[in-house]
Amino acid sequence: MVADITETNLNCPKLSTSDLGRILGSDSLLTAELGWALSRELPAHARKHWQCAYSSRHDGRSWSTFQGAIENRGSILLLVSEKKKKKRPSQRIFGAYLDSEAVRLPSWHGTSQNFLFSADSATGLSVYRATGFNDNYQYLNYAMQTLPNGLGIGGQLEHFGLWIDSGFANGSSNPTATYDSPQLSAQYDFTIGSIEAWLVRASSTAGDSSSGQAKVSAVVANPEAVALLEMANRPMYSAPIHRSEPSP
Repeated sequence: MVADITETNLNCPKLSTSDLGRILGSDSLLTAELGWALSRELPAHARKHWQCAYSSRHDGRSWSTFQGAIENRGSILLLVSEKKKKKRPSQRIFGAYLDSEAVRLPSWHGTSQNFLFSADSATGLSVYRATGFNDNYQYLNYAMQTLPNGLGIGGQLEHFGLWIDSGFANGSSNPTATYDSPQLSAQYDFTIGSIEAWLVRASSTAGDSSSGQAKVSAVVANPEAVALLEMANRPMYSAPIHRSEPSP
């Protein structure tokens, strides 16, 4: 199994020595077996090199650190565990793949290559792909008073397929038509155990200040104003257009 996730196998991602040590040890939600199984579900461009961008076990429980690790970085593989309860013998792990970079917006974005997943020792890996029912693929917002603050994947506002609240202690999961997914967590509301975010494809503009906040439109820079305009049915002429990437 080691060869499946090292540089010697061209079909699986390359990992740094430290990240490989985490996976082969017991210090990561992404085990060797789960990493191998998930890599087979990803598009080819997300199987080349993986980097652990955030781990609550190593980086501390901080929304700002987590948000900084995933926002405008590239394609992200997110893994979440619930706080373990004594009556539950096996650890439940679930999460999402975000193909397009997470951007702070007052609206949905992303592509149909996103998916949700769940995994445990009893049932193995289950992957829930976009159905085309709607384009509510991903949502990221924070520091707002009139909109949900956190990271959401699928579903509807306040009823996400997977929701990580910016308070960074709790999350929730609902069945969703976006990905034809069931409730991923044991309970609708859950207490977060651990979170990991793996950068599986770096954005070509990551770290380029000329393509970051300096070029953000007034609509994107003022999401609360956008929400108020939407509720008043006022047009937003500078709103960005998000086009889905074609499937490979």
